[in-house]
Amino acid sequence: MKVSHKTVNNTLYVALCGEIDESCAAEVRAKLDALFEEDGLIKVVMDFAAVTFMDSTGIGMLIGRYKTLKKKGIPLLISSPKNAVDKLLLLSGIYEIVPKING
Repeated sequence: MKVSHKTVNNTLYVALCGEIDESCAAEVRAKLDALFEEDGLIKVVMDFAAVTFMDSTGIGMLIGRYKTLKKKGIPLLISSPKNAVDKLLLLSGIYEIVPKING
């Protein structure tokens, strides 16, 4: 799992690449939590375009990051999930707390 990022106008854009499962969830969680310490963030957009697989561990990791950001008053958004990942996120109810955006 590769995690890359950039910050533009106080919005943190995080691109995930690969599979999000039990084997990498802790590492991804730690990387994201470190990125969320950046001062002045107003929004975080997680790009799922290159995520090829995600299981319930990935859902748990995502909910945890949502809660971390919510405590700071920073909204989390999801962009560009592939069909299989999109279906999992939809069925899990994630989109009720973490909106999906286009782009």
